[in-house]
Amino acid sequence: MRSSLLLLFPVVLRITGVAAFSPLKQRNNNIIRHNVSPSTKLFASENNIQLDRRSFATKSIASISTVASASAALLSNSQSALADDEGTIIDPSVDPPKITNKVYLDIKFGNYKTKRMVIGLFGDVMPKTTENFLSLCSNGDVSYAGTTFYRVISDMTIQGGAIGSSSGKSSSSAVLQPDNFNIKHTKAGLVSAVRNKDGSIDSRFFIQTKDDAGWADERYAAFGIVLEEEGTGGMDVVKKISKVDVKAPQNNPKDPVMIVGCGVFEGHK
Repeated sequence: MRSSLLLLFPVVLRITGVAAFSPLKQRNNNIIRHNVSPSTKLFASENNIQLDRRSFATKSIASISTVASASAALLSNSQSALADDEGTIIDPSVDPPKITNKVYLDIKFGNYKTKRMVIGLFGDVMPKTTENFLSLCSNGDVSYAGTTFYRVISDMTIQGGAIGSSSGKSSSSAVLQPDNFNIKHTKAGLVSAVRNKDGSIDSRFFIQTKDDAGWADERYAAFGIVLEEEGTGGMDVVKKISKVDVKAPQNNPKDPVMIVGCGVFEGHK
């Protein structure tokens, strides 16, 4: 803001005809003005000097006021643009986003029968991130089928979807930038994209097991939620996975937690 004022001030002064230093010559307590009409007196007394100073001050104040008004308008426009870029913060515990698509993951671990987990996706709020997840659930050449939940942090998250990697340190899937970070992590079952060091995302995701996961706000992009659909595992599956035995130091499950199948519900692709 200060630099904008400094840049604009001389311009406004030139436009309004006010000069920071007038080309005046002083001779015997008089002021000589050059480049004026021959019919105009070229001399002014000390009283006229005072009048010139007051006139200069008045014009300067008016110019500064003009610059300040213009700068205030620029700041207001910049703040509005910033607000538009940031978008509206969404608290899913109060006002959950609309579910535009539904997908499922069939999960097998331990002595449990295969359980189906249904995930609702927020396509209106997170279009690119949702489209990426949809494509990986569509059983194409690259999909979640055959991957694992590779890290479990009890009472915090379960992490999965590292295509081509059992450790979860990387993924061979496409890389993209998340749409935004507008959805707060205030509800258990939210599905969010794992973030790479450069801020990009890929196939990896995590599911939070508790309502309060404020540590993930503005850092990880939430794009869906585990649904309680009839005949499916819902959050019960998430909680069971969160309690499996793990190996230090990466908290990898001792026994594999496999995604043995996946798909998109008809009418929601």
